[in-house]
Amino acid sequence: MQSCQVCGNPVTDSIEQETGRTMSGAKEIDPTAGTKRFWGGKWYHFDTLVCRSKFESSPNSYLEA
Repeated sequence: MQSCQVCGNPVTDSIEQETGRTMSGAKEIDPTAGTKRFWGGKWYHFDTLVCRSKFESSPNSYLEA
């Protein structure tokens, strides 16, 4: 199980679980199960969209911690 890069809470393994498909065929996922962001060649996992937004506003401060 992954931990949120911002708050350290666990991020469930269902982060990638498909919940449906968009009209164009792209997979939909449930953001309440967690989310992720690709940064500097690596995927980072977050338990909420709020934590992902905090990371995106200042990624280096969370990577140095």
